[in-house]
Amino acid sequence: MTFRPVYVPKNLYDGELAIAGLWEYSKEVSVAAEKAGGIITLWAGPKAIYCINDPDDAFTVLNSCLEKSYFYKIAFGWFGDGLLTSDVATWKHNRKLLNPTFSQHVLDGFLPIFNRQAALLALEMEQAGTGLFDPTDYFREVTLETVCQTAFGISLDDRSVIDSEYKEALAVALDGSAQRLGRFWLHSDFLYQFSALRKTMDEAEAVVHKMSKSVLNKRRAERQEAKTANTSSRRFIAFLDLLLDMSDDGSFSDDQILNELNIFIAAGHDTSSRALVSIMVLLGTHQDVQEKLYQEVIYVLGPSSYLDKEDIARLVYTEAVIKEVLRVSPVVPMVAREVDKDIKLKNYTLPAGSGCLVLFWGIHRLPIWGADRLQFRPERWLEPSSLPRSPGAFCGFSLGRRNCIGKPYAYMAVKTMVVHLVRKYRITADYSKVKLDYDVLLKYGDGQHITLQPRKEREEGKEGREDEVKEDKFR
Repeated sequence: MTFRPVYVPKNLYDGELAIAGLWEYSKEVSVAAEKAGGIITLWAGPKAIYCINDPDDAFTVLNSCLEKSYFYKIAFGWFGDGLLTSDVATWKHNRKLLNPTFSQHVLDGFLPIFNRQAALLALEMEQAGTGLFDPTDYFREVTLETVCQTAFGISLDDRSVIDSEYKEALAVALDGSAQRLGRFWLHSDFLYQFSALRKTMDEAEAVVHKMSKSVLNKRRAERQEAKTANTSSRRFIAFLDLLLDMSDDGSFSDDQILNELNIFIAAGHDTSSRALVSIMVLLGTHQDVQEKLYQEVIYVLGPSSYLDKEDIARLVYTEAVIKEVLRVSPVVPMVAREVDKDIKLKNYTLPAGSGCLVLFWGIHRLPIWGADRLQFRPERWLEPSSLPRSPGAFCGFSLGRRNCIGKPYAYMAVKTMVVHLVRKYRITADYSKVKLDYDVLLKYGDGQHITLQPRKEREEGKEGREDEVKEDKFR
């Protein structure tokens, strides 16, 4: 069958308009793919790029095509050869070794950090007062510090370890990745090396890598001192400790450790902070959902605001809210893969040597989600029979074998932040004012302002957990 072509609008190449135009164009492509039966073709020079909007075909492709598109090297090459950008052979080797670093046992050890950081966030947001403000910087700060603490194993009492120079350099590097990705003429290494962006990126990358190497060397020295003294230097099992354990076994070199560490920090904090912005805006818009979430928090936690591992599992409505936010506003709205062999889909065959773009944003808006697919309704996640049957329908953390390794970490961290904030504040916002943009992730370009109103303390004695009640009224 001949695929329906979609042509690139002229303004996609108009200098600074390139980045802003990417998101509008991607939505056009997604709608066109749905109308065409789930797949269309774009042309990048002589190469065909197949854009998929069908959940079953998306699941097949992302389980079969594991090679990342060259786009990832362009945007994230400065990370090195880690999970996000590595070839298939390296990814398979490293993913197998790294899977235990996100085990439930390790994650449970992070809960004190998540609680401490969430409490500090709730306290610091008092500075915003009761007027409209943009919470983005608050979330970037707290998620970066949280990820660094769990990655590096630094002290909870020393928030200054991650200095302002490192934070600024990381922000510049991520922004530079988006700029290079959006300006297609800079995809050429030859042209890129003469650009002003290259100099800016080199300077930012140098700061980021210097920080990572410094912490790596410091942590290795601490471990050696503890080994010599026959004591333990661990307060909890940090990501870096697990990597150093593998280094001691000869499984990872220092360069490999730094690659994985930098990806975990950069990708982990940026995705979490953007998700938190979406959650706050959507909760602030839908007061009924916010109230139900608040009531669940009171029911589960009682007078405490500290989450333990049992609480995490009991906050079922809170998790439903997070999933619905990621459905309506996916932080990663699309992924790109190389097709290295012929792939048979339901109605088509993707030829080897082509490229593939899977459109998560479009999949989340298909009729399979029901007549209310364009509405924000977390209750759908509590009604399994009403959810789409396709395993490729929900793409909040990508799909297939090369999905997001940090999914359980993200759920636990974000859920803790949300609980602390909703318990302390009533949030107000207006999602209708949101303007979405796309750099390397989906972001709010405008309309993300919220207001916070401190909640009055509930009467003591009415917040008990009521452990004797076995029925969970929030399911």
